[in-house]
Amino acid sequence: MNRLVKLQVRNIFHNKLFYVCLGINVLLTVGFSFIAQFLSKDATGTQMMPGIITILADGVGLIGMVFITLFTTFDFSEGTTKNIIARGYTKVELLFSKYIASLIGIFTMEIILVVLGAILYAKNGVGFESYMTMAIVVHLIGIVAYTFFYVTTSFILEKTASAIIVNMFVPNLIMLGLGIADSNLKVHMSKYWIDSVASTFKENPTAGNMAFPVIMYLVYIAIFIILGIYFARNKDVK
Repeated sequence: MNRLVKLQVRNIFHNKLFYVCLGINVLLTVGFSFIAQFLSKDATGTQMMPGIITILADGVGLIGMVFITLFTTFDFSEGTTKNIIARGYTKVELLFSKYIASLIGIFTMEIILVVLGAILYAKNGVGFESYMTMAIVVHLIGIVAYTFFYVTTSFILEKTASAIIVNMFVPNLIMLGLGIADSNLKVHMSKYWIDSVASTFKENPTAGNMAFPVIMYLVYIAIFIILGIYFARNKDVK
């Protein structure tokens, strides 16, 4: 398993895709930081810091989603999955190697972008308040949840185009459906969907509001792992 993880991590950092996605995120970070500073010329360091620690505001962002999807489906699209299984690895081990390697890739991007954001905001000073620690925790657990979501769906679908379409549009369609149900049935199901569990915390980042998104993200992580293992065990290797 360790050798398989090392192989997958090496595939990430030897793949142009990682650097293309990182480059796009860097350009977006630079562009958005200049826009933010232009619109907040008098902002203090403390006011600017939330922008740094949540530089990828929701989950892993669109570019991160594309990276995870393409990386997860790479072995299927290249026809190398059989070679991996032939070496004695199981499909579940392959799935978990994708989870781990994708997290390493995404967190590498995250660290680079946060450091870049701090540098870009440095002229305003870098302030920090206690609630920002909670924001970091929620943000990081959210990244894990979204990464596992994208890896699981991509691993199940295998096809790159199908996985990108599902990962890009299905979460929004589910959110739309839950929103309609909320309106018609007078319920509040939409707040439990992965895309909105952290919304209350973002509006009011307090310890009391922190528990809900953390618990829900952990629940989603467990669900995605269970689904991934189930389909991996029942998947025919192509």
